[in-house]
Amino acid sequence: MSESGEDKSPDCSSPEVVTKYQLAAGIANKVLQEVMCRCQAGAVLVELCEFGDRLIETECSKLYKKGDIPKGIAFPTCVSVNEIAGHFSPLSEDRTVLANGDLVKIDVGVHVHGFVSTAAHSIVI
Repeated sequence: MSESGEDKSPDCSSPEVVTKYQLAAGIANKVLQEVMCRCQAGAVLVELCEFGDRLIETECSKLYKKGDIPKGIAFPTCVSVNEIAGHFSPLSEDRTVLANGDLVKIDVGVHVHGFVSTAAHSIVI
């Protein structure tokens, strides 16, 4: 507690907080790029989403190995196609594939110790 008796929430005045945001952002950007590279005609949406989530977990597992710092998926990898506005993460049995001309919106989110970074991008196949 601070001198005034109130809890002080961590903010960007703390270098540790900034570092955690930067680590989360670096992973989010890397995962977004990797998922974008796999977006091509014939790619199965659910497999793209699962790949993104696995990559987030793999990259986060390399951080803060000592101690119990929570980290990982803050927002599941979403691949939304054409008329779907966003935030679509298909069920595992969904076999929808991408086709030439599809408008694809990709969203990812990563957290390190609760500090969240999201990234998104749209592409046309």
